[in-house]
Amino acid sequence: MVSIENKITYLNRIGDSPKLSAFNQLLSGKTIAQPISNDFSETDEIYFGIISAIQSNDKSAFEKHYSKKSKSNPSKESPTPFVNDDFFVFSIILGVTKLNLDKAWIKNIVSIRSKNPITTTLDNLLEENYYSTSNLQEIVLMFLQNINSSLITNDFLNSTFIRINANTALLDSKSDFQILCAIYAYNSIILLKEAPDGSEIQMLKSFDSRFVKSMKILSWILQLVFLIVIFYLLLQLPVYSPETIELIDDYGYLFTVLGALGFTFFGNQLSFIRRKTHEMTMRLFGYPRGLMRKNKESK
Repeated sequence: MVSIENKITYLNRIGDSPKLSAFNQLLSGKTIAQPISNDFSETDEIYFGIISAIQSNDKSAFEKHYSKKSKSNPSKESPTPFVNDDFFVFSIILGVTKLNLDKAWIKNIVSIRSKNPITTTLDNLLEENYYSTSNLQEIVLMFLQNINSSLITNDFLNSTFIRINANTALLDSKSDFQILCAIYAYNSIILLKEAPDGSEIQMLKSFDSRFVKSMKILSWILQLVFLIVIFYLLLQLPVYSPETIELIDDYGYLFTVLGALGFTFFGNQLSFIRRKTHEMTMRLFGYPRGLMRKNKESK
């Protein structure tokens, strides 16, 4: 893999190209700011619209843009420029898969493309052949992240990481499409990577999850005991003298208001009491304060 400095330099300069910027925003999850220019071709306009529709999961908007282009029928003998436009074709495949649309037209487009590893990968995406060794796995990973992240296995992350890391000449590639996919795939692997099953780290993660759930149940039990004690004490209130009862009758409305305010205050504090009881239970059993803070921030 290339150095961090080179990646940053590369990502900074793609802002000069609206097309690269749009794809960069798609991969990074940032909302596309559709550029306005009279110099854009129809294909470029459709490309920007398609990415926006994918991000908003807007099926009708995607179909509107897709139908414009799917009316053209290029052949292998006379392919139009968009046929070998990796950004455009990938975005179409992503959209028709995500929105469950007919793939016949885009399958034909891929079939007449120049044969290369990217074309092979795009064809396999259409056939849902995600784990073929002939794929450029960085492209597949970014596709699966947008379609169904549950299909990303730990083994797939391992092999993708190894292949990307071995590609030290990535930025020398003539394909900005592959470069961007590789950069974002590498970053995603760092975030998604799991420890191997059966490893100490994996077992600790599993224990941590069970421990937190067990402490939540225990805190509920403690809260219930606390409420039972409160009600019991209320039932054990002393018998008031006739004078006290007469005073209560005379100012009954005031005691009613105070009682209502008390119940309102108690009701508002329930979530606070529940949270603090859970935290105290966790701390009582030695759960690290730093992990508690981290779990709270991740919610």
